Amino acid sequence: MEQKKLPDALRINRNRCILAIVVCSILCFLVFLAVTDQLLRDPDVLIKEVGWKAYHMFTVLSNILMAVAAAMCIPFAVDGMRYRNYHLPRWYVNLMYMGTTGVAITFLIALTVLAPAAGFYRVMLFSNNILFHLTCPILSILLFFLINSDHRIKWQSTFIAIIPVVLYALTYVLMVFVIGEEAGGWRDHYQIYRIAEYLPLPVILLILCLISFGIATVLRLVHNAIHKKRKADMERYYQQAEAFSYPDLETAIGALADLDRPYDMGGELTVPRRIMNIMERKYQSGLSTKEMCIRYIEDYFKDEE
Repeated sequence: MEQKKLPDALRINRNRCILAIVVCSILCFLVFLAVTDQLLRDPDVLIKEVGWKAYHMFTVLSNILMAVAAAMCIPFAVDGMRYRNYHLPRWYVNLMYMGTTGVAITFLIALTVLAPAAGFYRVMLFSNNILFHLTCPILSILLFFLINSDHRIKWQSTFIAIIPVVLYALTYVLMVFVIGEEAGGWRDHYQIYRIAEYLPLPVILLILCLISFGIATVLRLVHNAIHKKRKADMERYYQQAEAFSYPDLETAIGALADLDRPYDMGGELTVPRRIMNIMERKYQSGLSTKEMCIRYIEDYFKDEE
């Protein structure tokens, strides 16, 4: 039974890669359908931003950003299957954080502001709204929470997450309030002029940024809580595996290299630093990460000497 634990851990890693590929592909396809429909549809009483004007809407832009982030995840998942080491760099996690924050904002505004005013069915379920306002945001949030990430998101990254919101808000002010629709700018499709009758424009922008920051903070806290539990589970899982049941760390690293060698596909060698760091915490050998990596490489190529 113990001998099955490490292969099971590797199989879990492979299944996460497959899940990431499937979910990211579905998300990209659904956003493509929604954007295409927005480009080709006729305007109605509620939505006049169709055709090329669709890109005036934050809903459309945030969903496109999320689709781009999802598409960029696929190569990492493919490499994770090839080399059995699914790793997402921190810059990519921050990119997905930005995309998720954007679609989460559209989802919450549609649900709490637009739906009560125009009707839940019209805002959340009618036509491509079911994709823009409901399906894609929920899928994006779940993907962000459950994607296999090695990184705990730092609180400073919350400011990065709201960059698209801030840039869009500044662009909206420029195109609507400075240039104006008559001079080639945008229509005030978010009815900010009406709100500006009660609050100064800078206050409106500040409130928008604070709401966005709050949403991004909640996303970060939930992501980090799931990440902490997953990391603890994986560490416990690997430490109980047969490949770690050796008298010393050096022997365990050699066993890990032996296990990885048959899966060499002739590409780049991936040294499992995270796994070896977990091993070191079990054995308390005092070896540095550099020393463990050197030992792994030596054992990996021992048959070629």
